[in-house]
Amino acid sequence: MSRLGIDGSLVLLRKYHGILTRPALAADLDDKMHVIFQTFGSELDRVHQLYEDHKANPPKPRNMPPVAGNIAWARHLFQRIEAPMQAF
Repeated sequence: MSRLGIDGSLVLLRKYHGILTRPALAADLDDKMHVIFQTFGSELDRVHQLYEDHKANPPKPRNMPPVAGNIAWARHLFQRIEAPMQAF
């Protein structure tokens, strides 16, 4: 599941959370939230591994100075995890 998949799943679950009143449906909704949370954990592991692999020499766009490219790379990694963290 991609980052957009996690964000979209959380939005969808929030929409249905208010209208589901039956206990069986609420339990299913909780199960889905657990799956999304595990998927987000996997995404955190991938971002951590990317950071560890490239922290000494991050990939940079050709048209950016080295320091600005390093900052842009780090911000991109942070943005991948920021929105789902706020949603949880």
